Amino acid sequence: MTKAVLYSTTGCPLCERYRQLLDSKGHPYEERNTTENPGYLEELAARGVSVVPTVVVGDNVVVGFRPNSLVEVL
Repeated sequence: MTKAVLYSTTGCPLCERYRQLLDSKGHPYEERNTTENPGYLEELAARGVSVVPTVVVGDNVVVGFRPNSLVEVL
């Protein structure tokens, strides 16, 4: 099972919903909070992404809050 990477920001309700979804699926993930570490924004920009939440699972990138798309790539 490939660990997911959740790019989030402080106080983001959609980011919280993604945390809940990943937890409910028992899927391991690492959270990268762009408020606490702005360097994570550069990682997103390197992928052509400027939106949080974004979840990366292997080669798959789910931009924005698209829970059905995330479930498909898990």
